[in-house]
Amino acid sequence: MAPKFDANEKSGAQEESGTVSPGDALNIITPCTKHKYERVACACPRQWLYLLGDEGVVYSETRRRVAGLDAAGVSAYRAFDSGAGIEDLRLAGKGHGPDAASGAALNAIHTLTQGIFPDDESEDGSRADWPDHDSSISVQSESANIEIHGIPISVVYPPGPWEETCRDCFRNCAASDKAARWRLSARLAGNVWGIYINDRKVSTVQYEQQLGLGLMHAARSLLYAEGKYDVAFHAAMVASVHCGVMFCAPREYGKSTLAAYLVTQGFDLVADEPALLDLDTSFIASLRMPICLKEGSWRNLLQHWPQLANAPVHIRSDGTRIRMAHLSNQKCSPRSRPLTHIVFPCYALSSSAEVELLSPLRALGLLTEGGMLLAKQFALEDFEAFLELLRRTPAYRLQYASLGEAHRMLYEIGC
Repeated sequence: MAPKFDANEKSGAQEESGTVSPGDALNIITPCTKHKYERVACACPRQWLYLLGDEGVVYSETRRRVAGLDAAGVSAYRAFDSGAGIEDLRLAGKGHGPDAASGAALNAIHTLTQGIFPDDESEDGSRADWPDHDSSISVQSESANIEIHGIPISVVYPPGPWEETCRDCFRNCAASDKAARWRLSARLAGNVWGIYINDRKVSTVQYEQQLGLGLMHAARSLLYAEGKYDVAFHAAMVASVHCGVMFCAPREYGKSTLAAYLVTQGFDLVADEPALLDLDTSFIASLRMPICLKEGSWRNLLQHWPQLANAPVHIRSDGTRIRMAHLSNQKCSPRSRPLTHIVFPCYALSSSAEVELLSPLRALGLLTEGGMLLAKQFALEDFEAFLELLRRTPAYRLQYASLGEAHRMLYEIGC
């Protein structure tokens, strides 16, 4: 019964006052004939419940947050939104199974009707108030002006032996002759390095081998905050002539390794985190960034990527060793590509091969768990267009024990 997941136009009574009384909220049901689902105006201002069969999705236009509900969760949400209390539902559900009796689930759904989403204390990805870049400040270290997704950035590399390691993270990025609005730099203070965007510290790293990834993460934060997109995913994207496949998963699930392997099998790389979606076109933007490969995948990819043997080693914050796979211009897609398939990979050496077709609601939940960010100006019609994209885009969970096996399974589902 608990909310399944969480991520980041008014009708009827809301158009006049911006709010709906609890007694009236669930009477305002708008059939979305264009997108084939129903939209329910909630008592919480600018919050909506979308009904997809027996299940539902709650979307807050003000918070840019999403939560999915199973059938029991939808029933509880509608009761709370009509004015019922937690004890009312506890008494009504007594003796009707573990879901109905779950106090924690009821509490979570009750707070959801008030606009409070699970893990609301977490960072929502909104742009930090970074100071402007002062180009008049002289820089003693080596720097490079690059462009990522149309954003001109000046990267100031630390002097000394770690300069080349840091350059390794931006080797594929196009040089820019535009005036940089953002400056990424690493500065040593005592025994700790600070990573800065302009003159604001955004993170710290303890070891020099973490500097390159620290600067790369700062660049990605700029993409999330300043890039042009509607939805950003923690995902990799590859494309062929006939399809564009986005691999979305948390760390350690093998999405970057699978993307690197598929590039050797005829696919082009579109992006390796983030994957930036334009809803008007359903295209994912092309990003010229390297593929980050953790140590466990080096041996499997070495025959396809022999340069990995001598590539610089980067250290992630959790101690994982990373090497970068740099693609030639021929293997990097020079343009955005249409999203035709969504795949949630799961590599497990001793597992049997499994392919599972997912419902749109399940796909939305996994996208959120994998890392999903809605744009700052994400409006109600954008969310409905996103739901429609998920409805028409096939999504699969793939479990596999080898890269070759994953490739075969992708071929079987039409990739």
